[in-house]
Amino acid sequence: MTWTADPAALLDPRDTAAATGSATQLLQSAADSDLEAWEFVRSTLDGWGCRALTPRVLPVVGAFVSNAFAHALDDTVPATDPCPVVLTLLRSGRDVVCAVFDPDRTPPRRTAAYGLRRVDAVADAWGWTVPGPDGKAVWAAFSGNGARRSAAPALASLDQLLIQIEIFTGSATPRLVLADPSWDVEVPPEPTPSGE
Repeated sequence: MTWTADPAALLDPRDTAAATGSATQLLQSAADSDLEAWEFVRSTLDGWGCRALTPRVLPVVGAFVSNAFAHALDDTVPATDPCPVVLTLLRSGRDVVCAVFDPDRTPPRRTAAYGLRRVDAVADAWGWTVPGPDGKAVWAAFSGNGARRSAAPALASLDQLLIQIEIFTGSATPRLVLADPSWDVEVPPEPTPSGE
C-alpha cells in the first residue's frame, strides 16, 4: 500500500525546485520487503524527477529495511502491529530524506556489519530517532544539488519527518540523533547520566 501526500506533485515531476512531498510504503514481511522497497523507491524518485539520487538511496533503504527485519522483529513472536516496518520518502525540492520505522526501541548498535558503513558512505547525513513507546526510525538525508556532505538543504525535510516520527513511534517529543562519523559507524557514543 502506497500513500502520497501530494498526488499532484507526481503528475508534474519536473517542477522540483520548490516542490515538497512524501510517500509511504508499508512493508509486511521480510520475504518481499527488499524488492518491494526498491520498487517503491525507484518509482517514487522517478515520479519526483529525482532519478539521479536512486543509486545513493537504494543501498541505504536496503540496509535500513534489512536491519529492521533482522534486528527489530522477532520471527518467533507474532507481530502485534499489522505492518511492523514503514518506509517513508520525503522530498523538499531536489533533496530527499528516507526513513524506516520499526517497533524496536534499540538504537543502532556496534556491529562489524557492512550496511551502516555503506549508509555512511553514500548518505549526506544519517541518524535515528530517540525511541518512542512504539519504536524508532532510522533516517538518511540526500542532497540533490550534487554537493556531497552538504545535507543542509535535505535536512529541511526533517520537519516533515518529525511529524511522522510522532505518529509512528508514539513519541510526544520526537528527537533526532545525528550519526557522528567519529564513531566510525560501529558504536554510538555512550550516553552520560544526567547531572554529570
